[in-house]
Amino acid sequence: MKAFNAFYYSFSPAVASTMIQSPILQEAVKLLLYPLVAVLRSASTMFNALALAPELAVTVSGLVASALIGVMYLSPLATIACLRSRRGRRKD
Repeated sequence: MKAFNAFYYSFSPAVASTMIQSPILQEAVKLLLYPLVAVLRSASTMFNALALAPELAVTVSGLVASALIGVMYLSPLATIACLRSRRGRRKD
C-alpha cells in the first residue's frame, strides 16, 4: 500500500491542479466516471442478490464488473480501431 500511495501522490496534485483550472476537463472526467459508477452499482446489486453464498457472490460480481467495464470502456476503442483499419485498407 505504501508503494501505491507513493505512486499516486507523485502525480495526483498536478492532475488536481490541472482539473481545477479546466471546467471542460472536469466535465469530461465526470462523463467518463458515470459508466464506472453504473458498473459498480450493478456489481453491488449482483453481490447482494447472491449474499447467501459469499464466495459465489464475490466471483459473480467480479465477473460482472469486469465484463461491463470491458463493454463500457474497451468496446468503443475497439470499434474506433476497426473503423480506422478499414479506412486504411480502402485507401490501398
